[in-house]
Amino acid sequence: MWGIVDVLKADMESAEWKILENLVLEGVLSSVGQLLLEVHLHWAGFEVDGDDPSVVRYWFSLLKELERAHFRLFRYYSDPAKPRLFLHRNFLNASSAYTLGWVNNQWRP
Repeated sequence: MWGIVDVLKADMESAEWKILENLVLEGVLSSVGQLLLEVHLHWAGFEVDGDDPSVVRYWFSLLKELERAHFRLFRYYSDPAKPRLFLHRNFLNASSAYTLGWVNNQWRP
C-alpha cells in the first residue's frame, strides 16, 4: 500500500522503464510529489521486446502518461563524461544515462 511520497528517486540500471510502467499501471503517481529517474536510452530491448520504433513508442507512451498524471519536467542532467548513445544495441558496456526530474503540479501532501 502506498502512502504519500514527497520524492521518489529510482536508479535501476535500465529497469526504470518497467518501474515507471508499473507506477502508471498501479495508479500511484498521484501520491508522488517529485519523481527523479535515471533513464537509459542506449537500448532497452532486453526489457522492451521489439524493434527500434516500438521501443521508442513505448518510452514515449510512458512519458505521455507522466504528462497526463500532471508531471512536468523541471530538470535534466547528463554526465558529460559518459557517451550519448541512442538505440545502440551493439555497444557492449555502453550507457547513455540521463537523470530526469518531474514535479507533480497537482500534488497535495
